[in-house]
Amino acid sequence: MVRTDTSGINRLTEVQARTLADWWGGRYNQIMSPERSGEAWHGVIFEPTARETQAMPEARPLAVFSLEEARSLENLLYAVNLYAPDWVG
Repeated sequence: MVRTDTSGINRLTEVQARTLADWWGGRYNQIMSPERSGEAWHGVIFEPTARETQAMPEARPLAVFSLEEARSLENLLYAVNLYAPDWVG
């Protein structure tokens, strides 16, 4: 089940975030909401590779915390690897 907050963003569940982290080699991350005590956001942090850092020293980690961001990333990777299985859902 994907929870929707008041802004209409579908947050990743813990299971989705951990699966994505395992799938593409990211790091699972949980952030507690400062506005609502006890409410957590689950996401994935993708660190830039050594090659990306050499090519672009200002390269920053990529953070994915919503289903929309995950689908955009999946669509981007699907364009690169047409035979990659679909995982988000």
